[in-house]
Amino acid sequence: MQKGSTMPGPKSLKRRQEDDRSPGPASGRHNKKAGKNKREVTYDTYDEALDGGVEMEEKGERYRDGDKAQRFYEKALDLYKMAYDYEPTFDAAYNQARVLFTLATSFFLPPSSLSYLTTSINLYRHAMTLTQEVLLSLDAAYNLAQAILELAEVLEDLHSDKDEEVRSLRLEAVSILSQVLQGQESFLQRRTPETDAQPEDDISQDPPADEMELDGDEASLEQAASYETYLPTPSTYIDTCLLSLETHLTLWTTLNPPAIASAEDQTVVRTILDQAATMTPKSKQAEVDFGEIKVLLALDDIVWRMHRSEAQLGTVTESQPSLEKATVALTSLLTSLDLNPPEEATLHADILTTLAEVEQTIAHRLMFLSGQAPAGPSQLGQSAWFHLGEAITHLTKALELPTSASTPKTFKSSVLHDLSQASLSRARLARINDTAKRNSAQLIENALAYGTKAAESISWGWLNPTRLASSSQIGRKESVELPWPCGWDAEWLARSIVLQALWTMHVTLNDEALEIAPEAKQRYEGCMKGIVERLKSLEGDRRLSTTDVARWVDELEEAEGTLPLREREWWNNVATSIS
Repeated sequence: MQKGSTMPGPKSLKRRQEDDRSPGPASGRHNKKAGKNKREVTYDTYDEALDGGVEMEEKGERYRDGDKAQRFYEKALDLYKMAYDYEPTFDAAYNQARVLFTLATSFFLPPSSLSYLTTSINLYRHAMTLTQEVLLSLDAAYNLAQAILELAEVLEDLHSDKDEEVRSLRLEAVSILSQVLQGQESFLQRRTPETDAQPEDDISQDPPADEMELDGDEASLEQAASYETYLPTPSTYIDTCLLSLETHLTLWTTLNPPAIASAEDQTVVRTILDQAATMTPKSKQAEVDFGEIKVLLALDDIVWRMHRSEAQLGTVTESQPSLEKATVALTSLLTSLDLNPPEEATLHADILTTLAEVEQTIAHRLMFLSGQAPAGPSQLGQSAWFHLGEAITHLTKALELPTSASTPKTFKSSVLHDLSQASLSRARLARINDTAKRNSAQLIENALAYGTKAAESISWGWLNPTRLASSSQIGRKESVELPWPCGWDAEWLARSIVLQALWTMHVTLNDEALEIAPEAKQRYEGCMKGIVERLKSLEGDRRLSTTDVARWVDELEEAEGTLPLREREWWNNVATSIS
């Protein structure tokens, strides 16, 4: 039930005033700019304050997370503000926006993070008014689009009544990205043959002055001895294409009620992919192919949600040709990575987790259709068991992949969470599959073990069944020690892991098809009480709300179908007791 990619976009390079590097507005990581002074400073000048901000920000990056990292970022923000007060430049405004975005997405939680995001957006807009250099404006515009998309995601998660505002933000981001693409494409089309002969991803060459012009005298970049520009490349252009594509697909799949995208919207997406095809470097081809598959998956998702209530056994709905086609395409794409290693090192893991998601989707649809079949074991149950097994295989492979600096901190916990969900889904096949029934006790244990490991990998180690059960039995109330906040995405993953554990235990206690020993049920009941008691003790931004529970249940129903009324009522009671 995790939405979006589990892997981040590529890192971009840092930009400094004396060596003004702009890799182009194409990466998932914003750039920063610094002044010139390297001596011991007291921050009495613009350059000292700007350099000091960069130094503090780099210290924050080294710590990566935790309270110490946050303090360095906050100090960097103060110094960038000081630099701006000395001299209101693009650099000072841009760097403030960058740090605010980092604080909003990697440290603070809603609602506190919303003001940081909003201010970041405003500062990116302002920075664009402080430069005449087109490439710098493109870079800021790309980062502006990212910040707007992040704000849309958070608002969507927190407020079910803000659909129009969220959609408006995404449409604005699409418009900005379209302008960025035009600017990048214009620059790339004006490259000289000598530039084209350079390695496709070599972005560190100093171009001739005439290459810096995009439209006559529209803009020109200063060419001082200490001023080097990192220019857009085909690779960064593809990154922008893919972000634009992802945003369009999100607009498609979040229409309520679900509807097929208009012919005009589909043409726009097709145009993006066609434009990408004209300048895709070999190292980016797999990412573009992956984007093509995502279009297929988005259309399939829309059609299923439009016609789920009409789905019938023995029809094309049961065979799910679109998803089977996507599975074949993803498997082929995965194989191709061995022959042509991609530029994006995390693509391998992204494809594996997408394959797992597709396999689980097929299984859940078969489980949904099984309600129309006679009671007892069936071919539908056998097929669902197979597809869930395939999902577990893909997730296990993803978990075994080597990690790198670009691997998200939450990647391991996210995959373990998916494994927990897949194991529970297998156990819930007990009424239509004999293998699931015989192994139901072990499958439940697997689901809880994966969930515990997922929680521990992001330092939510209190979600341990043994500790929960023992403290519940002796009536001891334990406080919950949580890690320093790491942003909303990590926090929502942690909350999802906890709610998944509650759901697993509830299913175990109430699904009569499962073969669970009485003593095990007693232990699970104690664990449930322990989780609820600990959730009640959370305070402030860390406390789960009724909105959190409602969102989690909505995602569950989107994946598996509408819950029976009694299950809905149980979740309502849980939400009331912990919020």
